[in-house]
Amino acid sequence: MKIQNIHTTDLRPIFVKNHELDRESIEDYLRTIGNYNVEYTLNSLVKNGLLERTGRGRYSLGLKRQIYSPPLENEIKGVYGLIQEEKPLLECCVWRTSIINEFTLHQAGRFAQIVEIERDGLEAVFDLLRDHYPNVYLNPSDELLDRYIVYQNDAIVIVPLTSEAPTQVIDGIRTITIEKLLVDLIVDVKLYESFQGAELAYIIKEAFRKYPINKDKMLRYARRRRKGNNVESMIEMSLQLEDF
Repeated sequence: MKIQNIHTTDLRPIFVKNHELDRESIEDYLRTIGNYNVEYTLNSLVKNGLLERTGRGRYSLGLKRQIYSPPLENEIKGVYGLIQEEKPLLECCVWRTSIINEFTLHQAGRFAQIVEIERDGLEAVFDLLRDHYPNVYLNPSDELLDRYIVYQNDAIVIVPLTSEAPTQVIDGIRTITIEKLLVDLIVDVKLYESFQGAELAYIIKEAFRKYPINKDKMLRYARRRRKGNNVESMIEMSLQLEDF
């Protein structure tokens, strides 16, 4: 049997009792259904979307879902371009909270631009953006979020970028990954207050339904933020809830 002749139905039997399997289990199964170069075949199955990597050496049945690629709106492109022009050596990640509407039950109407900067550059980027944009806030307090930012549209919120955070580069702009988005929504409760409670559980379920998510990457980032247990519990609880 050639790799082109393997279909989802050929793989489904080993996933009947398990949502995820380790590499060894899948390779053993491949040996029972054909004469394969198992390492090459396994990589090809992932590349063709028949399997999805869920962590180090772990896989789930593929749904041919595309990797999450958030839209980059003009507002955030301008901010990123200015930072790169004036402070090109600073590590930076930018995104706009409008991207969360893809996953929500109730659509938000006001959005913020999130600018994450390595700690040594926070003040410099704050001064830079304040000279070019209104409503720029550096690591705002809970009180500031409640009194002002929640009522503004497109406020620019500058926060520290956690080292080794899972980011991605799209069209030359460093932005968020789905793993980072979920962790940040769970951890930064006050900053993303509009997306908490039942809404957060819905967001998590939708994200897992629509995109392949690397749990190892997600939990590694959560642990770097010292919230590994909180994130893991919230993910498990949300995925076990009945459909909304």
